[in-house]
Amino acid sequence: MATENLQGSNAWVLALDHRWFAAIGERELVHLVETPTLLEVPTCPYFCRSVLAWNDRLLPAIDLAAWLQQQPRVDHHWKLAGIVAYQPAPGVMPDYGALLLADIPERLPVTDAQACPLPEQPPGWRELALSCFRRGEDAIPILDLPYLFTGGLLTR
Repeated sequence: MATENLQGSNAWVLALDHRWFAAIGERELVHLVETPTLLEVPTCPYFCRSVLAWNDRLLPAIDLAAWLQQQPRVDHHWKLAGIVAYQPAPGVMPDYGALLLADIPERLPVTDAQACPLPEQPPGWRELALSCFRRGEDAIPILDLPYLFTGGLLTR
């Protein structure tokens, strides 16, 4: 019999657009940038065609909603960018990236009892997420940040 995690952990639920939500760990979201100024980078994929200047660094800015729908977005006015920290490999110093968001993230306690299967639609969730939890009627995938920011999305 499995032991249930009754204390749980905190997660940030991210609005990728008006219909798709994903989550990351509480400590992975390090900063929010309101109305981010994005610098376009020619010849980059449609879901990561911009960088964001933050703390004297240029961070890749990923539009996961565009990647999930497999086409670029028409509107380019972002409400927020979430600066996230991820560890590219064990024993390596953390690195940073930006996720383009439609709304302010929601902090939420999560327990093992909320675990559920990944949504079947859109089919890209299986590539982006490590696992999933239920929030009311919604299944919220938990993003694999190292995969997203170390080239995993480019293999599709």
